[in-house]
Amino acid sequence: MRIIFFILYSLFLICGASADVISLAGQWNCRLDPNGQGIQKSWYRTELTEPITLPGTTDEAGYGIKNSKNEIDQLTRIVSWKGKVWYQRHINIPEKWQGKRVVLMLERTKQSRVWFDENDCGSQDSLCTPHLYDLSHVVFGGNHRITICVDNSNNPPLGETQQLTEATQTNWNGIVGAIQLQATDPVWIEDVQVYPNVAAKVTKVGITIGNSTGKAVSCEISANAVTSTHIVESNYAEINIEIPFGKEARLWDEFDTNLYQLKIKLTGTDGSQEMRYNDTKFINFGMRQFRAKGTQLIINDKIIFLRGKVDCCVFPLTGYAPMDKNSWQRVFSIAKSYGINHYRFHSWCPPEAAFAAADEMGIYLQPELPNWASFGENKLHDEYLNIEAERILKSFGNHPSFVMFSLGNEVEINPESRKIMTEMVTRLRDLDSRHLYAEGSNNSWAATSCGPNDDFWVTMTIGDWENERRFVRGSFHKHTMGHINNRSPSTMTDYEKSIAGVNAAVISHEIGQYQVFPNFNEIPKYTGVLKARNFEVFRQRLAEAGMLDQASDFVRASGALAVICYREEIEAALRTKGLAGFQLLDLQDYPGQGTALVGILDAFMDSKGLIKPDQWRQFCSEVAVLVRMESYTWTTNDIFTADVQIANYGKNSINDETVEWKLKDSNACVAASGKISAHMIAQGCLADVGKISIKLDSITALAKLILEVKLRSTKAANQYPLWVYPADANVRPSANIKIYRRLKRSVFEEIKKGGMVLLIPDVNGIERWIPGAFQSDFWCYPTFKSFNPPGTMGILCNPNHPAFKNFPTEFHSNWQWWHLVRNGRSVILDGISADFRPLLQTIDNFERNHKLGLIFETKIGDGRLLVCGIDLISLQNRPEARQLLSSLLYYMNSNEFAPAIELTEKELIKTGLFKDE
Repeated sequence: MRIIFFILYSLFLICGASADVISLAGQWNCRLDPNGQGIQKSWYRTELTEPITLPGTTDEAGYGIKNSKNEIDQLTRIVSWKGKVWYQRHINIPEKWQGKRVVLMLERTKQSRVWFDENDCGSQDSLCTPHLYDLSHVVFGGNHRITICVDNSNNPPLGETQQLTEATQTNWNGIVGAIQLQATDPVWIEDVQVYPNVAAKVTKVGITIGNSTGKAVSCEISANAVTSTHIVESNYAEINIEIPFGKEARLWDEFDTNLYQLKIKLTGTDGSQEMRYNDTKFINFGMRQFRAKGTQLIINDKIIFLRGKVDCCVFPLTGYAPMDKNSWQRVFSIAKSYGINHYRFHSWCPPEAAFAAADEMGIYLQPELPNWASFGENKLHDEYLNIEAERILKSFGNHPSFVMFSLGNEVEINPESRKIMTEMVTRLRDLDSRHLYAEGSNNSWAATSCGPNDDFWVTMTIGDWENERRFVRGSFHKHTMGHINNRSPSTMTDYEKSIAGVNAAVISHEIGQYQVFPNFNEIPKYTGVLKARNFEVFRQRLAEAGMLDQASDFVRASGALAVICYREEIEAALRTKGLAGFQLLDLQDYPGQGTALVGILDAFMDSKGLIKPDQWRQFCSEVAVLVRMESYTWTTNDIFTADVQIANYGKNSINDETVEWKLKDSNACVAASGKISAHMIAQGCLADVGKISIKLDSITALAKLILEVKLRSTKAANQYPLWVYPADANVRPSANIKIYRRLKRSVFEEIKKGGMVLLIPDVNGIERWIPGAFQSDFWCYPTFKSFNPPGTMGILCNPNHPAFKNFPTEFHSNWQWWHLVRNGRSVILDGISADFRPLLQTIDNFERNHKLGLIFETKIGDGRLLVCGIDLISLQNRPEARQLLSSLLYYMNSNEFAPAIELTEKELIKTGLFKDE
């Protein structure tokens, strides 16, 4: 639970009440302006008549162009509008506001222009911060008309920023969040910025006092026992005070979300007895120091590890980010249940409510400028972002959760842009030193480089990925890159060598991106402004391919594989000494860019049922128990060895602890166990605890084993699958079974006459096939198909089928399949019997929807054929390959080898397997 301490510091301006506020939420009228003629024709002088509720958008009100398209790259807006929209309402101004300073506040909108009655009050263009219009010069008591023109067609040239993109939150038109008239005295508190100094146990407070009286005002400032007098001239005055906290100061971090509330009270007079001015502001802040040290991050002298999530503003019901704290508390609480302690807002900045919720819940935030374009190419772009950066720092900088800030996503670097961005980072740091700064996230993409003045570096590689290949994540758009799909599976990979010599905190960029098959049961959930017509198209495609009945199985199997791959991504990061953290892409689906369903949660942050939060936290939490082992597959002749490590990024060091481990079989029977003493596991370190050694000759049953490891007196625990196979698996076929590499006419005729054949095609034995891959398709096939990835999403099988009786497996891919599927070719079985299902099916992506067979069987006349697209002949040095071959031969030699469907000669020719030669 957070703790709020109240401290009163009164600013006696020789003083008064808080601002009066009138909410403008509710019924407004509007008018679309398709030809952009409203200003020329003075629509602000007329009465608008179409009703609309604000806060809200034209999409929510149903105004705009009806959209009959079936978007397949993203969700579909039911209606859309790009251009000017006019909003209008009447308001009664209290007579007591006469002489007050009155400000119209629009918390979040697009480019806006305001008229009060017929008075033009100017325009504003911030996408990230409130629009504040000073109406003091035109306001007087009585009934008035406020007219606002919002234009979402003239946005700054920022690229495909998530602040504007149709891929997620849409380029909406409207006004969301608070819409208010705020009245203060003409001497008021304009701004308060709080700068905690943890080392000195003081907080510096910068206060801006506004004065529109046209007269000098005598100001007495009292803070604790310190009193000083100032003269505030006309316009603005900057006043600085220091608040001592002493040794009792309670600090803010992810573990202790201590918040202080600072009350600033202003009273003043211009010397007369009649004119007295009053204002009050309350500021929540936290005492914390966030800094980089080497390649790591430190808060209040604790080394932390960022377990991050990339947030792309995915809110399908509204098409924009929630503006209330409760909604953000829901979002962050779900993320925290999966061990997340960090959010990177990909090329956008969230509203005040997100920062406030993160303050209370201990989430470290990295907002970004709304930018996905290069600096130095467009003067308007550069000028806008410099101003917007200052507005973001001023609006949200007091929040302790706001720890990092970057200038955009994957910004292209050249000598000119580097110069501009380096200068910008330096200027922003000089302006506000409470945050760490970077030129961007994963800038230059394929040849990333760290800015010379950057505090942190979010990147996926160190340098050029083609030549240096110093990766800091496990998967890429090229399936030939990254250890998860290209290195024999183990738990040994880390990125310590990759990050060596870097002079900034290193954070792994957008790790994961493992696609899960579309869950068509989600379609009815899209009850808001966006419809999942892409899902409807994908469902129809799957139906036309004759596999709609397998849709839910495809979701479960591809999702299980995605979880396995995500786990290895996360553990590889945790195994890396000196790494500052990672940013997942993503815990949640991304509905755009081709439809990237890469989450274990759907777009609504609801579970897909793939893994429970407590299971995920076993490998994604502040204290993680890790096992380093050379392989997941072993034989009974082996001695299993492994090293145990503890990644301790918790609140404290761990002393006098014991690691307990057990090796269990499928019936939870303990095959081996042991204990390791862990006398001291320092906070902020990856500690080597001890070794595990197990002779495997006592393992007799073919089964998947589970190695459980845990810290005895804590909740920290983990488990790893192992597969132990006989060293002498029988791979000799019986006399009645023949193994061939090609299905020629002579082989076909042999089968017809009653033969039993195991076909393991060689490289020329299949014409229509998809190459093997272990990991699920990266991001989504439509986006990266130009790089020629396999585009598949793991395997699906019935683990109880007799073909796998002697080869323990789940219904989905797991590490024992890695060498097998990587050396396999899935036969394209399109156009054959709709009822035909492979024994081992490869799941294709939603664009191609091939029916893919890795192992399948068929009758041919009086005989039987079993086809295995895995090159088991060339893999006999692998125990899992020997065991799978043994299991298939055992099956073929049993009465259970009785294929239900007979593929015709024509169908076999169509598969590219049968060559009539």
